Amino acid sequence: MYIKNILFTLFALFTTISISQENNGWLVDYEEVYAKSIEQDKPIMANFTGSDWCGWCKKLKKAVFDTETFQKWAAKNVILFELDYPRRTPQDPGIKEQNQKLQQTFRSVVRGYPTVLIFDIEREYNEDQKKADGIKIHGKMGYMADPNSFTNVANNHISNRKK
Repeated sequence: MYIKNILFTLFALFTTISISQENNGWLVDYEEVYAKSIEQDKPIMANFTGSDWCGWCKKLKKAVFDTETFQKWAAKNVILFELDYPRRTPQDPGIKEQNQKLQQTFRSVVRGYPTVLIFDIEREYNEDQKKADGIKIHGKMGYMADPNSFTNVANNHISNRKK
């Protein structure tokens, strides 16, 4: 019984730690993404992906997201946000619920995977309490095989942010 409690505690601790960790710079928690976006005055780049089943998502990750060119560009220009919808890989229940809600929020824009959006969250407050989040989308992208082409298109979308 004692060993079961220790194993459960270690599992819970590992799960909690892994949720907050970054995956090559990609965050998974909406509130953390919002806070960093505000703190660093950068737009959010959200990758809607099916990491364990979507072939084009896997190709985009390998061809663009895993490259040094993209990583350097992203660190300077955006806050990375991964919204994953796996079919076989276990996912933290809180993140799964969050992603399902965000899937509904973006249902008119995200029609398939991979979809990459660049946007800002415009949070409204009412008497110091969060009232609502507005989403201002600056651009939408899909699969591209070249990190330079991808970042050039992303830069064009980010330039819409200032207008």
